[in-house]
Amino acid sequence: MKAVKLGLDVFLEKLVDRYKNLRIGLITNATGINSELKRNVDLFVEKGLKLVKLFGPEHGIFTAAADGAKVQDSIEPKHGIIVHSLYGERLRPTEEMLSGLDVLVYDIQDVGLRFYTYIYTMAYCMEECGKNKIEFVVLDRPNPLSKKIEGPTIEKDFESFVGGYELALRYGLTIGELARYLNEEFDMNTELEVIKMENYDPESYFDETGLLWNTPSPNLPSLEHTILYAGFCLLEGVNVSVGRGTTHPFKFIGAPWIDSEKLYEELKKFNHEGVVFRERFFVPFAFKLSNQVCRGLEFFVTDKRRIKPLHLAIDLISCLKRLHPESFRWDSYVHDETERYYFDLLIGSDFYRKAIDEGATSKDFDRIWNEESFKFSQRIERYRLY
Repeated sequence: MKAVKLGLDVFLEKLVDRYKNLRIGLITNATGINSELKRNVDLFVEKGLKLVKLFGPEHGIFTAAADGAKVQDSIEPKHGIIVHSLYGERLRPTEEMLSGLDVLVYDIQDVGLRFYTYIYTMAYCMEECGKNKIEFVVLDRPNPLSKKIEGPTIEKDFESFVGGYELALRYGLTIGELARYLNEEFDMNTELEVIKMENYDPESYFDETGLLWNTPSPNLPSLEHTILYAGFCLLEGVNVSVGRGTTHPFKFIGAPWIDSEKLYEELKKFNHEGVVFRERFFVPFAFKLSNQVCRGLEFFVTDKRRIKPLHLAIDLISCLKRLHPESFRWDSYVHDETERYYFDLLIGSDFYRKAIDEGATSKDFDRIWNEESFKFSQRIERYRLY
């Protein structure tokens, strides 16, 4: 099979002349490279396009800022182009920021998961472009986790910048397909064009595309980490380290209070396919539990098509709560004088947290997830491009 030709490659080879005289804004980061690892900003300038403004999501246009860190506006050093941060004082572009643009282009590698903030940056930009009558172009890229859909859809009361637009947790769309879904289902009225990839099989995972892994954010250094992140991001809602601040985020799970031997034995009883794990001690040098010795587990993906990361994460949380009821805690915060739980925002409901508190495991949610995934798959079918 031929290597995938990215939307960026197709755009530069076949469509540049159409945009030659337009004033262009570009939403991008370090993943904005072509199949030969050349940066989109440099290629736009080389092709003579009028690139007048850049926009950066979480982590900034160089994907260097830490998770959750506010990023300031800046100047791109090589070409002197202004960079507007969409993860700092604001999350969506203002009318002033969009002024002077004829078209806004989005070119960022996605990971296909509802809690990844880049997709909300795209959605908010689409909404503002719709209001301001500015064309929005998406240069399509692979969904590294294939077209597989998994997990619950999000409830209205739990929408946030890590979950919204009635998405399934793992939504199985490319970023271009997602843009089509958002535009039509939520009446964004955006003049949208998606530049399709060539030679793309939507059943493929990223390591089957012929492309080199393009680290989409600081804590997803490989496809294996990303597969585990599809479930283990939920553990960011409890008082454990998910390995941020180590060499293996989302492969290491632990805390000082965990009995790793008991945890290993209990989790083994679930007989999860596509994954193996071992006891592991580690020290995160940043983020949660930094500079503390954490006892826990290290996970290895052995079959990317058989592993069920979401089920694995739920069962891991269930084991932690059962083994360590005195130490386990759901992380929370106060909003409008009400206690909210991060886990609820990530999974999209408070039902699952309450059920786990009553002893539920992943098998108790199978029917719900299968029904919601099926309904979502039917809803999005008409937006597929491949």
